[in-house]
Amino acid sequence: MDAVRRDRIPRLARGHDNATGLMDTHGLRELYDLVLRLSAVHDLDALVQEVVDHARRLLGVDVAYLALAEPDGSLVIRVTDGSLGPRLRGVVLPPHSGLAGRVADTGEPVQSADYLGDAALTHLGDVDRVAEDEGLRTILGVPLRLRGKVAGVLMVSQRAVRRFTAAESSLLTSLGSFAAIAIENAKLVTALGAANDRLERAVRLHDRLLAVALHGGAAEDVVVPLSELVPGLVVVADEHDEVRAAARDGVPVDAVLDGTPSAWFADPAARRTHVGDKTITVPVASANAYFGALQVVLAAPLDDAEVRLLERAAMTVALVASVERAVTDAERRTAGELLEQLVTRRVRDEPAFTRRARSLGLDLRRPHLAVVTPDLEALPRLRELAARHGGLVTTVDGQAVGVLRADEATVRAAELGTTGLAGPATGASALADAYDDASACVRVLEALGRTGSTATPDDLGPYRYLLGQAGRDDASAFVGRTLAPLLAHDEDRGTDLVRTAEVFLRCGRRKSAAAEALTIHPNTLYQRLDRITALLGEDWQDGDRALDVQLALRLHRLRRELS
Repeated sequence: MDAVRRDRIPRLARGHDNATGLMDTHGLRELYDLVLRLSAVHDLDALVQEVVDHARRLLGVDVAYLALAEPDGSLVIRVTDGSLGPRLRGVVLPPHSGLAGRVADTGEPVQSADYLGDAALTHLGDVDRVAEDEGLRTILGVPLRLRGKVAGVLMVSQRAVRRFTAAESSLLTSLGSFAAIAIENAKLVTALGAANDRLERAVRLHDRLLAVALHGGAAEDVVVPLSELVPGLVVVADEHDEVRAAARDGVPVDAVLDGTPSAWFADPAARRTHVGDKTITVPVASANAYFGALQVVLAAPLDDAEVRLLERAAMTVALVASVERAVTDAERRTAGELLEQLVTRRVRDEPAFTRRARSLGLDLRRPHLAVVTPDLEALPRLRELAARHGGLVTTVDGQAVGVLRADEATVRAAELGTTGLAGPATGASALADAYDDASACVRVLEALGRTGSTATPDDLGPYRYLLGQAGRDDASAFVGRTLAPLLAHDEDRGTDLVRTAEVFLRCGRRKSAAAEALTIHPNTLYQRLDRITALLGEDWQDGDRALDVQLALRLHRLRRELS
């Protein structure tokens, strides 16, 4: 590709993460802007030409072309960009034939590295001769899906062998999905004509809703203009039937849902417009996910055009929600990988790492708390804290981990379950140390039976010495000085005098309670206590000596559980 041609390819075509195969967030935002421009084109011929022109530029390919489905199942190539002559335009692809037929049959992207030599595809002589005249080798085709059906196929081709990446396939698929909606809108405008003012306003409203969704508008920005056109109360709810916004006659109002759409639409096969006596409810869903519902509590019957408007609005919101969820997941994975690299001390180039962290919202120059909890149900609350105060959240070794700008009181108030806190700390190395301390706090809390509690190292009293190697060495020396004869006896003879002594002291030296806790006969307990007294001395149960023995016994147990 010459330099001029490469410069014409937008950044979007090159904005991929080669390590993960994911489009970057900036690239997806550029796709949004492109889709918004397409949605404003209502002339069908001009629209499909725009689609193939953009497809060719986005992926930097030799040829792009688009085929629309006919009622008999065939596909007709309507427009091309980059072809050597007119023969490609107008080619009819019979059902189930060629690469386009495979895309139409499966509804999934299909790629062939060498089309003419691909024995896995059903070839037709006339079509292959056109491909040979054009010199087409590698072809990637994606579906134009609409309401679960394939309305056409968007294809790009290279005259040399090329392997399209998963990110490029995903990019072209996203463009095809948006193009399907834009084509449907253009067909609707063509069919109804510009003379129908009400439907023309509906089309303009649809464009407005798409613009709102693409630019991150709130739910109110959807229902308020929609309620100006649709007679009745318009409500948008999420997948849990929580009302996000409601409006009537263009004015926001408080409202509740009529019924439980999440139950109605739980089965993907049942995700179609639900008509009740007083309501019309449309699922906001993609092929694989349910995002919520759009409901109208009717003030007057809706005609077919108004119902179709609701369905198109719900479909557009669902498509954008799906793409935005993919963006969020990609950002979350990237942030999670960075945070895991930080806490597991795999930072090799700290200045570069610091710059990358800052781009994801983690400024290592500022103090952050390290937060660790084994309760994964706390992840949403941790993410809320990160969104509100700054920081990153991920999972490491099966635990929820956050590095947050929030203060200690705020984190405690979030009630995250058994939680270790450490810091605040600044810089990669100090934050890794804080993570180690917070993780150790969790282990100590669990070993002490204080599940559900939140603790910093300072909250652990004498047990905080188990968090560092020097402290563990000191604790080991103290345990050895205090319990050496008892430990040696258990080691040499396989007895359990250490646990017996700990349980006895924990039960307040009440023999019956200790025997029950140990599930042994009282006489057995008496014999063990006599043996312990012989090993530790007569005063092991009394005064300061009893405190030393009890502390040493607990430190010994915690040492083993934390090792």
